[in-house]
Amino acid sequence: MMNKNATSQDVAKLAGVSQSAVSRCFTKGASISSRTKLRVLEAAKKLKYKPQTFLQDSQNIEDSGLVGVILPYITNRFYPEVLTELHEALRLSGFRILLITTDDGEELDDKLIQPYLKERLVAIISATKPTDQFVENCLNKKIQIIAYNRAWDIPTISSVACNHRFGGELIADQIIKNNHQEVGLIEGPTGSYVSNERCKGFKNKLKKSKKLKLYSQKGNFTYEGGYAATAKILTNKKISAIFCADDTMAFGCLDYIKKNTKIEIPKDIEIFGYDDISMANWSSYNLSTVKQPLRQMSKLVTQLINDNIKDPDYEAVSHLIQGTLIKRKTSR
Repeated sequence: MMNKNATSQDVAKLAGVSQSAVSRCFTKGASISSRTKLRVLEAAKKLKYKPQTFLQDSQNIEDSGLVGVILPYITNRFYPEVLTELHEALRLSGFRILLITTDDGEELDDKLIQPYLKERLVAIISATKPTDQFVENCLNKKIQIIAYNRAWDIPTISSVACNHRFGGELIADQIIKNNHQEVGLIEGPTGSYVSNERCKGFKNKLKKSKKLKLYSQKGNFTYEGGYAATAKILTNKKISAIFCADDTMAFGCLDYIKKNTKIEIPKDIEIFGYDDISMANWSSYNLSTVKQPLRQMSKLVTQLINDNIKDPDYEAVSHLIQGTLIKRKTSR
């Protein structure tokens, strides 16, 4: 009974053990009894089973696992920082990155990845929603899909995301605490998951304050959009706080106020962003914002890939990580 393409399931069946026991047997430092380990090794030898492992010190780069990273809005200043953290976390586990970018609103399908590259993928990390057909094709090829900073209603896909709604609530808490009565909101593009979640948390929390009035504009996650939206919002002279659904729009908001008004920040108006990209800490902005835990999220993504390689029957998992409010000079 020999099969050069034997799987861990085959080994587990022959050895009379669970698949997780097979995974532990071939994982350095994992706990497994000597008797069980012997049974697994004997079954693996008989089946000519070779465990799939990717080593950081691999001499041959072709032996490293290839992970597809699919990101939209690559010109947005947030995503290069995402890519930096993902690359470091994956590199430390011996993986390599295949970067693919998508246009606004584009779905992830098989046309985006060349067939010869897709055959070499062990996982796909995506901030772009895949089609049902793409998900099915990946499952058939044993390619894991992980939603990054998103949570789609697809039971076979794991996800790692910041709790965007909670972040919006953090900003609303500050606005209520500081007794603002008329507030501006600059939203991202229509249909954007992260913008919808952040703004939903913000709006729902503000509803508890019946005296507060909210004025919304679209900024489409761009500097220019934030700049133009601020001009429209400030036609209402009573606005005393503005929440921008990402930092890039907040930079446009701040620059409009500085260049075109005599409004003092934060004395007359408070400005909040979301993401805490590196520019938010620049002295020219000093933006108060919600920090996304990118390093923690990247490590969790990498762990999900490693877990799936060790145990292909590993069930999909969703991690929702809370961000933190970083107060700087644009808030009181």
